[in-house]
Amino acid sequence: MRELKKGSLGMLLLRLLREQPSYGYELCERLRARSDGILTFEDGAIYPLLHDFERRGVIEGYWEADDAAHATTHGMADTGASVARKGPRRRYYRLTAAGHAVLRASVEEWQSFSQAVQRVLHEGAVDSATNQYGIR
Repeated sequence: MRELKKGSLGMLLLRLLREQPSYGYELCERLRARSDGILTFEDGAIYPLLHDFERRGVIEGYWEADDAAHATTHGMADTGASVARKGPRRRYYRLTAAGHAVLRASVEEWQSFSQAVQRVLHEGAVDSATNQYGIR
């Protein structure tokens, strides 16, 4: 499972960034929530990949300027009430045009691969002594 998770992490991060700009820890939490806890990553584990994507122009990183910028970035209305967030500034990432192309190619490659695996797993007769994949 570890290698499958590692091999698909880039595509999954790009998919989440297609929806909205995010920072590292938030991306980890979104992956964990969407996968019902199956896809868990330490927030530090994804940063080398995010930095590589940024160097390649697949994503664009920017620093959180202030709470107003954070609210605007995430589509929240300015209520006039300023609630200061504690902790260091966050570095957000968003998908670039090149990133959309990389995501599209990654998804196509993943779908082709997973369909081939499914064909192998399901090919042949399955008898009552085996499970749905023909494994005793």
